[in-house]
Amino acid sequence: MSFWLRMIALCLFFGCVAVSRAKTIKGIEVWGDDKELEILLAAWVKAVVRYTSANERDNPWWYNERASLSVLAGAAWTVKDWSALEEYSTLKRHRTLEPGVDGGSLRNGRCDLYVQSPDTTFAIEAKQTVQSIGARSDGYTFADRAMRKAWDDSGDLSCWEGDRRFAVTFIVPSIPMREIEIDGARAETVCARKVEQAIRAWLTDEPGFLGASMKRTDFAFIFPNLGNPHYSLNEKYYPGVVVVFEERYRAHRRQALAEAQVC
Repeated sequence: MSFWLRMIALCLFFGCVAVSRAKTIKGIEVWGDDKELEILLAAWVKAVVRYTSANERDNPWWYNERASLSVLAGAAWTVKDWSALEEYSTLKRHRTLEPGVDGGSLRNGRCDLYVQSPDTTFAIEAKQTVQSIGARSDGYTFADRAMRKAWDDSGDLSCWEGDRRFAVTFIVPSIPMREIEIDGARAETVCARKVEQAIRAWLTDEPGFLGASMKRTDFAFIFPNLGNPHYSLNEKYYPGVVVVFEERYRAHRRQALAEAQVC
């Protein structure tokens, strides 16, 4: 390799490392004036940042749905006068429902998460999935499947389970390492700029994370410490997590919303 090629490779290497230590991508998208949901999502982002800041080699999206739910529950407890319960016993409905109708017999079951604020309560059913993104991925197949399963489970919650019911999906994007390695580097090294490009392209392609209801959802995302080499496993890179909230309205509220839209 010539002198100038070596210099270019070194610049790319140190440039990517510098970005990876400093840059974080995060955001919250909430439909309408939904202050409670915005507060919860903001607390969740802070909770993920707190964990990853304290654990350089670890992150909460490595694991499973329960681990991710624990972060969301913990985030609720950090807000003044808020509280949360995970995996509590309750009654659920058998899946003999008609479209748009709240009904069906009840059975024993568990609700994934219950969040309470001074003004409202959320009953949540959740799923988690890993979604491949990048040049050779459609970017939505597994995310769509998980969102539909969360939506189905949220329909099993009885109509009185919380003031509001949500299908929540944690989406963990993965990027092939070959697409984000530093050009010319001898060792496997992550280029933060390439990671950022892949994430932003995916977020642009999936701007609203439409779920089973095909209506706009609320969501937040956090991708901390871009280029952190410890977020790679088995030739895949896992830069962060998106959480999507899709509200399941009661039949009478759906009717009221439809009438308001007509007016």
